[in-house]
Amino acid sequence: MTTHLHVQNEVWSVVMAPLYSREAVRGAVAVLRDVTEQFHLDKLRKDFVANVSHELRTPLSMLQGYSEALLDDIAASPEERRELAQVIHDESLRMGRLVRDLLDLARMETGNLELHFRPVDVNGFMKRIHRKFAALSKERGITMICDVPEKPLVLQQADEDRLEQVMTNLLDNAIRHTPAQAQIIMKASEDAYQGQEAVLIEITDQGQGIPAGDLPYIFERFYKADKARTRGASGGTGLGLSIVSNLVEAHQGKVQVKSTVGQGTTFSVLLPCNPPKNEIKSSR
Repeated sequence: MTTHLHVQNEVWSVVMAPLYSREAVRGAVAVLRDVTEQFHLDKLRKDFVANVSHELRTPLSMLQGYSEALLDDIAASPEERRELAQVIHDESLRMGRLVRDLLDLARMETGNLELHFRPVDVNGFMKRIHRKFAALSKERGITMICDVPEKPLVLQQADEDRLEQVMTNLLDNAIRHTPAQAQIIMKASEDAYQGQEAVLIEITDQGQGIPAGDLPYIFERFYKADKARTRGASGGTGLGLSIVSNLVEAHQGKVQVKSTVGQGTTFSVLLPCNPPKNEIKSSR
């Protein structure tokens, strides 16, 4: 007989067999094995398949439905046909983002993500990201502020393109959850990490905030704190924060979040200026 026992946060496999003496059962032997990690990995695999299926189902259904409407000539005017074509285009972009994010995550988790390290001027980097998002935030009625010190901040070993991916994911989230007439503040400053010089990058919004019960899980794949989030053309894939966490770890740094419901959220990215070379996850 084989069964699984759940004891607090652990899972144990129990295998029992009778001990015979001639034709009589004289006792039993039980073998216990800790299968917590195996159970957890299996659950992650099942959840991953279920989440990917869920994320693909809606755009696929919309692509099929709206393309059929075009083929059946249901649209009564050129404007309606353009609207149907726009929906098909938007949903195809959503599927493309999902596939790209999945590929990035797979490369990160297997250690095959290409990273190109070189010195990065953090002040110039932050100002460039601010310019990149200024138009979008203005369009949404949001004020975006960039606060960097006069003293130069330099990361000696960093992949600027991947750090831009980190900032893009964090700012996309901030803009999506921040109402009009509110602010988003990007800030960079000197700090220390594990006894070494570091750069602290913070993104603070005045959005709806994240419930305390959701905070421990927001860096997990497909986890959505806002269960009622609408699916717009700019909607996320549910993978953005997981990608942020993996990329920051690849730079030997850490990412943290503080949030109060109704007041806003601050994401903090701490990056060492000179990470140990033997620990840098470079390209393979």
